[in-house]
Amino acid sequence: MQKFLIDEVKVNELFLNLLSAAILNNPVDADMFEGIEATTWKRIEGIARKQSVNALIADKALSLPEKSLPPRDLRMLLLSQIEQTKALNCKMTNVLLQLKLDYSKENYSFVLLKGLSNGANYPAPLLRNPGDIDLLIYKKGEYEKSINWIKSKGIQVKIGDPINYSFIFEGVSIENHRRITFFDNKKYDNLFQKWERELFEKENFIFTEIGGQKINQLPVVMNALFIFQHMFRHFAHMGVGFRQYCDWILFLSKYHKYIDYDLFTSIAKTYALLYPMQVFARAAVEYLHVQESIFPFKMIAVDKYSHLVIEDIFNGGNFGYHRQGDKRPEEKIKGMWYSFVSTIRRSNKFGPLSPQHIRILPIVKVVNRLKIWFFK
Repeated sequence: MQKFLIDEVKVNELFLNLLSAAILNNPVDADMFEGIEATTWKRIEGIARKQSVNALIADKALSLPEKSLPPRDLRMLLLSQIEQTKALNCKMTNVLLQLKLDYSKENYSFVLLKGLSNGANYPAPLLRNPGDIDLLIYKKGEYEKSINWIKSKGIQVKIGDPINYSFIFEGVSIENHRRITFFDNKKYDNLFQKWERELFEKENFIFTEIGGQKINQLPVVMNALFIFQHMFRHFAHMGVGFRQYCDWILFLSKYHKYIDYDLFTSIAKTYALLYPMQVFARAAVEYLHVQESIFPFKMIAVDKYSHLVIEDIFNGGNFGYHRQGDKRPEEKIKGMWYSFVSTIRRSNKFGPLSPQHIRILPIVKVVNRLKIWFFK
């Protein structure tokens, strides 16, 4: 069979075909893959790793008929990626259930954020690349008490930003949060804090089932906003990968029927997130063949940002860590200047998506750095 070389655009199309099939639980268009050479398959596998969706891509690649399969040596690698991802998800599930038991004994109430909670929405949950276990400890005083309790077990605690701390338990990274999220813009952060306080008082959480047990998660409307806001905040700062993008898509795929269209549209407008949501939604329809009906707001036509968003995701990879070009200098002052200039460039490029959240970032970084210096 004749093999042929293909350009970067075509490689990206092949990757997107596999990813779309994985998240929508559809068969792959096998004809697209017939006759492609080994180096093209390696490029697809490289994209999948950078985007932290390698097990999803591997599973669909191995589902192809014989004439369209990757070469044998790569098939072995893909199979290994699938098994490793499944094993890690099983380990994290076991750790989560152990933490649930331990926290219950200490009367710590928690809600599962992101991660395994999002993974439960995938057609094959064990194929989602896991990260940390993120737990919201929301009752008054319990977050602070939990720090000392964990330290008393001889476990080292690392204080992160003002809303979380992390530690390693059974080889898994755990982050305990006292808030769900925060906004760089104080106007929206104050607004969200009010919403958080109401939730913590009423405790009107829903649950998802993980490892055969019911685990609390955020109510649907709040979670739909939070998953996007968390993704978009990373996008605004450095970039985001397809894993977090798919998390939002699959949450809406499962729960959109429980979301009031007018209510959610109003909330998204209130937080200045409607237009970026519409852009990401349109890009999902155009590039991943997602149904428009899952999005609880009015769709927009394709514009330049729906293409730029996908281009940026490909260029940056997971959390923007794989961006090509100059790297941040190791020397501290030069590194800070590099970060500041990069933020200005990103702010100029994507600011129109949501000026309230993106245009302010250079100022936010300067203020935060001054705070660090002042309180040293």
